[in-house]
Amino acid sequence: MGSYSSYASMKAKLAPLGIYTAAEGSVTDCELKAYASGIDPLFDALEIAERESFIETAESYGLSEREKFLEREKPDLPVSRRRELLLGNEQHLNRSGTAAAFTAFLHECGMTDITISEYNLHHYLTIKVSNALDEGQRSAAIKKITQAAPAHLIVNVTFADGTSISL
Repeated sequence: MGSYSSYASMKAKLAPLGIYTAAEGSVTDCELKAYASGIDPLFDALEIAERESFIETAESYGLSEREKFLEREKPDLPVSRRRELLLGNEQHLNRSGTAAAFTAFLHECGMTDITISEYNLHHYLTIKVSNALDEGQRSAAIKKITQAAPAHLIVNVTFADGTSISL
């Protein structure tokens, strides 16, 4: 997988000691190769885990696990687009708390036709979602709004069919 070779590393570290003969085919050489056959897969797995730990470099489970957590799985999209969406979500979850940042977050959740009104004096926020959402989409929208809404505000959400909920 990676460029790391534990065999070459161990052989290079033993050579200056002058205690072991690691000539090709020697007992020491064979032992080093046996150790390397067990160690190299661990380094490969570590390299993959490191890559998948960051959105910018993730290619598989690093993306899919984050998408599952956010309930926004997009396996059909190219890796670059999935990264872009996740990075945008990270930015909005760590947002400044402004209406513009919250609006951008809702847009990423698929609610593109929305109106947000703030009533700072009463710590109140209203969101009018004009997108037509089925029951599953509405439940997902409520969950996402609940997770992302500023905790100090009372949030009232009104949907296109006239139903509303206070969070």
